[in-house]
Amino acid sequence: MRTPALVAALFALPFAFADGEFTSSKVKLLAHFDLTQLQARSGNTCWGYVSPSGREYALMGCSNKTAVIEVTDPTKAKLIGSVPHKDGLWSDIKVYRSAMYVSTEESGSGLQVIDLSKVDEGKVTLVKTITSPGRSHTIAVDADGGYLYTCGSRESSGTTTCFDLKDPLDPKQVGAQTITPVYQHEAQVVTYKTGKYKGRTIFFGGGEGRGLEIWDVTDKDKPSLVRRVAYPFVGYCHQGWLSADKKYFYVNDEFDESTNGIATRTLVFDVSDIDKADLVSTYSTGKPSIDHNLYTRNDFIFHANYTTGLWIFDGSESPLTPKLCGFFDTHPENDNAQFEGAWSNYPLLPSGTVLISDINRGLFIVDASEATKVAVKVLDVKAQGATGAVAGDALSEADGSGQEVSGKGEATLTFEGKCRWQVPSKLSFAVHSASKGRLDQTIELYDWSSGKWEQAATGSTAEGAADLTATGKSAGRFVEAGTKAVRARLKVKGAGAWTMKLDQAGWTANP
Repeated sequence: MRTPALVAALFALPFAFADGEFTSSKVKLLAHFDLTQLQARSGNTCWGYVSPSGREYALMGCSNKTAVIEVTDPTKAKLIGSVPHKDGLWSDIKVYRSAMYVSTEESGSGLQVIDLSKVDEGKVTLVKTITSPGRSHTIAVDADGGYLYTCGSRESSGTTTCFDLKDPLDPKQVGAQTITPVYQHEAQVVTYKTGKYKGRTIFFGGGEGRGLEIWDVTDKDKPSLVRRVAYPFVGYCHQGWLSADKKYFYVNDEFDESTNGIATRTLVFDVSDIDKADLVSTYSTGKPSIDHNLYTRNDFIFHANYTTGLWIFDGSESPLTPKLCGFFDTHPENDNAQFEGAWSNYPLLPSGTVLISDINRGLFIVDASEATKVAVKVLDVKAQGATGAVAGDALSEADGSGQEVSGKGEATLTFEGKCRWQVPSKLSFAVHSASKGRLDQTIELYDWSSGKWEQAATGSTAEGAADLTATGKSAGRFVEAGTKAVRARLKVKGAGAWTMKLDQAGWTANP
């Protein structure tokens, strides 16, 4: 964000609103840390960190500090510690391995290097402050390449600088004095592992009023501009993020709403061939609010749109025209084109928990699983010790139109499907059955990593449903590597002959 208009808006806050007064759709509030709890006069960006133990943390940017909050159990989120910095409106945060990097726009604030390796013990330590550049607007980290880039840098440096992260706690500046000769507001930098650009490091930059700029920074001493893409009604090309397959780059323009009166607009660029990258689509919330930061997780795009809060779009059917699937409004006063409300969001924690950082109200921790869940259909059913035609399509709804299955004694029904993602944040399997007489039933999921079945639920009932849900990194073990196959089975045991009807079975998955 590059406007002083925010300054005047900050002094009348915080507002006193109960959590129940935040409107939402398919997004649930789990916890909220307001500015009083954070002991700050305003909030700004946010990021996330996962310790080697698997515990999850929110890194909340505040006017005077970076706060670290454990969110492993979001309903019991707790403030672990903080690292102060010069007081100001802007800061940015990124992480590489167990190091956190923080920049601000305040003169002489430099680049903070913070050790998170003992965060599980409640220790967050400032290791050093790099003094050149003296201040930077944002930070980008290329995790695959092992480099950090400062954007919008000033004071004793180039406008964009690069640091080698071989030692994450002791970054060393490398390459040209300025990686890009013109100001870049924000960037995503990736080193391609496969395909046409394998081995090349590409910098996707917000080029202010010039548009999207794509730089090849593979050779840090000789970076080059690959392509600059202007677009209609350029206001201020602010920030963007690649789709999971790297075919598209989603961009928000921070000034097009307030300057041109355009409803909240996201621009979609085809970057499958970066030499020919071009704008191919736009989509909108239909609201007047200004968009700010967005990130993608598999097929979903998570937007922080200032006065309208978090908006989530599903691009699975069409990445060019994603569909709105949920929202959480952190700013109930209005939807005006003003620099208030949700600054950023972070949807990349393994558990699927989503963070929203708000200028006026601090940190929101939300559950977006209802907005992002997708059905995984049963593609095949194999019966052992039972008879009856069981078709996948007949198992999609609990409407009484399912299939009868008969057996005597013990039987096993094995269900097979295909997940959309290799590593979902959540995977659930549920089956609904009704029987003539009581049956002992057990549901199991197949763990592809161990090659064993894991018991999900058991029961003895004539009618009912049972399910197993796996979350976080553990969910990926129930998806076969490469094929994305999923497998579950229902074991049934009755006294003598029995008949049951199955009319709902299948998985739901979250990105």
